[in-house]
Amino acid sequence: MHPSVAALDDTRFASDDDVAEVAEIETPVRAPDALAELIGESAVMQRVRERIRRAAASQATVLVTGESGTGKELAVRALHRLSSRAAGPLVEVNCAAIPEALCESELFGYQRGAFTGAEQNRDGWLGAADGGTLFLDEVGEIPLALQAKLLRVVETRTFHAIGSRRARSVSMRFVCATNRDLAIEVRRGAFRADLFYRLNVVTVAMPPLRERREDIPALVQHFVTKLRLEGSELEGVSPAAIELLKTHVWPGNVRELENLIERLAVLKGEGVVTRQDVLAELDDAAPVLSLVSDASSSSPAATPGFGPLRDVVGRFEKDVIAEALRATGGNKNRAAQMLGINRTTLVEKLRRVGEAA
Repeated sequence: MHPSVAALDDTRFASDDDVAEVAEIETPVRAPDALAELIGESAVMQRVRERIRRAAASQATVLVTGESGTGKELAVRALHRLSSRAAGPLVEVNCAAIPEALCESELFGYQRGAFTGAEQNRDGWLGAADGGTLFLDEVGEIPLALQAKLLRVVETRTFHAIGSRRARSVSMRFVCATNRDLAIEVRRGAFRADLFYRLNVVTVAMPPLRERREDIPALVQHFVTKLRLEGSELEGVSPAAIELLKTHVWPGNVRELENLIERLAVLKGEGVVTRQDVLAELDDAAPVLSLVSDASSSSPAATPGFGPLRDVVGRFEKDVIAEALRATGGNKNRAAQMLGINRTTLVEKLRRVGEAA
């Protein structure tokens, strides 16, 4: 994502009832603050920014946690820019995208002739990050056999390139991110406990969007402004549409919201996004919203009460489905797996609930 951008005077919110009458809104302004990309003034986001500031002032290893799409990469970049290593490189590595067979050579680098195809010396990620920050994204994907070697580097800041007998010392900060619960991975034997404790010195937990819905207007405003600078003729998003966006469960978090605004900008072309525009794109999620909302006052553990058996069973089933959707952040595939049914069956049940509501 790009840094926050200068205000556009004509980026606006409009009423659904009178799209022609629009009110000026404040737009995020480019700021020297390295945390400017972490949009939102909710209490939880203020705590996140303060934690990043404190972590950046140290040399401690940092573990950034959170669901996919919560902005972990933005947190890491802010941490680097605020640190004493800001003038050095920030080397970002997606561990999940590197084939297991190549992980070691990519991490440590290699000497010419170390193996077939090694025709010249090559720095790995460790060498490239010397003097700066090494960001290991999805660190839980690193093969177990390689984790012991990584542990030694974290402890000693020295390593051997493949094929070299000479140890190389590096000065860098390790920052890692994961959408997994590494403590659970440790108990499963999929992640080394000693490496986990070395990486988990300072933790920054990025909150899911559903836990900071009050930040949605500012995020929408930011994305609209960004799109307008890229040539979009979208004028804004109506207050009624914003209120609808606040009710969505956002399983894809901020990334899903940004993608939705971009999609609406393409489909709308120009003018103001209305509530109906948003409904058309979130149609599949509508029954989910009512279910999760209703579930706040009941749970499968509650006594369903008396009445016709069909109604009692129906209420109980609705509560169970709602809890599964809540637990999975609205992800229907995962909820269906949790309930032991296929996704088609779950969607049909949600449709019936929506019709009955």
